[in-house]
Amino acid sequence: MNQNLPDPRAGAPAPGDDERAYVRRTVLRRQQRNRRVFSAVVAVLLVGAFAVFLVTEFSRPHSFEPPSAATTFDERDLQRLNEELGRVEEPAVSDRIIMTLGGDADTYVLVGEEYLEPGCHAYDPAEGNLGNVTIEGEVNTATPGDYTVTYTATDAEGATATATRTVHVVENFDAFAGAAESLPVLMYHYIYTEDDAPEQEDANYLLDTKFEAQLKYLVDNNYYFPSYQEVRAFTIGAHTLPARSVVLTFDDGQKGFLKYGIPLLNKYEVPATSFLIVSQEGTEEKMREYSSPYISWQSHSYNMHRDGSDVGRGGIIHALSTEEIVDDLKQAQAILGSTEAFAYPYGDNNENAWAAMREAGVLCAFTIENRRVVPGDSPEVLPRVRIAGEYTQEGFEYLVEPNGGEQ
Repeated sequence: MNQNLPDPRAGAPAPGDDERAYVRRTVLRRQQRNRRVFSAVVAVLLVGAFAVFLVTEFSRPHSFEPPSAATTFDERDLQRLNEELGRVEEPAVSDRIIMTLGGDADTYVLVGEEYLEPGCHAYDPAEGNLGNVTIEGEVNTATPGDYTVTYTATDAEGATATATRTVHVVENFDAFAGAAESLPVLMYHYIYTEDDAPEQEDANYLLDTKFEAQLKYLVDNNYYFPSYQEVRAFTIGAHTLPARSVVLTFDDGQKGFLKYGIPLLNKYEVPATSFLIVSQEGTEEKMREYSSPYISWQSHSYNMHRDGSDVGRGGIIHALSTEEIVDDLKQAQAILGSTEAFAYPYGDNNENAWAAMREAGVLCAFTIENRRVVPGDSPEVLPRVRIAGEYTQEGFEYLVEPNGGEQ
């Protein structure tokens, strides 16, 4: 080793070393040694404390109790939390609820006339009729333009379904050949196919291909399908309808109409009414299986489609009081969920029946008198235009043409 250099391990100053420098180095070395000793002591103490904690914690007995119902975090708590955080969860959309608008989805009204809200029926095959349909949207008939009305229904699980109507406020009905002087309400019964024909065919049976041609004609020629609110107002002179207006009705809820007629109405998006004999077995099954956005289920009575008198065509309605007829109507309405229209069984009616229609809130009641509806007709006794199976396409067009013919 070089004898002129100090030994760093030595405690004494090296030759020629300044005494103050030597002192400083000595103090510095002691401070560094003390810090190392202090750190080691702290580390040992911390490890010891943690070890004592672990031994104590695991040596004492533990018990577990499940949370009580009062402290369970349920869906309401989650909803409140989401609301506090500004995250309101959107309700689920139902693919079961069937929304059936009253009348035409494109509703037309003249400037200055009243918009007559036709409403919307909501039907859930699992729950039946949903009576909680809400309506949103305003229509200003003082100003021409297009307005949107939205209908929303909610099922028991909170799932929703919506339907919309566009209301066109127009200055005239030139697009529909002017204003109507009369209205054909068509009366159908049964639809059949060539490979499922009735054993005994009569005038009430219409081949499906003929029916499809009729629907195509109505759609291609821009026909309007008014609601029963509009029909009633038209009869009392309080509302104007387009000349190309028509209402389609089907009596009895016969299986051929359900199987073959409704799919065609769906295809062409033409609204129609099915008058059901509600007491017949299978009525609610029909509604569950065949409900459609284009089918309005209305009453052909609960249990009045039967004989029971020697008046008119022998229908029992002539033997019933107004109160008894009202009871029948309300039984049917409770199942169908509708009050807009009624078809008299056999076409039989009388003053008791007319009073019952008013008391039960029926807007339009139809007979089988074969002609068009005209202003001045009573809403409780309205005629219909019969559609028979033997009619040609040309004959059908004549019956529905604007302010046209009658059979």
